[in-house]
Amino acid sequence: MASQPNEFQKGLAFAVRVGVELVAALVVGLGLGYLADSYFKTQPVFIFIGVILGVSGGLLNLYRTVSRM
Repeated sequence: MASQPNEFQKGLAFAVRVGVELVAALVVGLGLGYLADSYFKTQPVFIFIGVILGVSGGLLNLYRTVSRM
């Protein structure tokens, strides 16, 4: 039978989860900004907006996750 995870493993799993959520939100914002730029034939306008929204969304997810602890 598998042993229970210790505090280090729990902390490491939490850190990896938070990191993945931040990166995923940034990638989604960047991807949507790129698609909007290619659709409207603008250059870095929507990519910049997408990055800002992605970082904001990632930080909001981080705040919600930490506040539940």
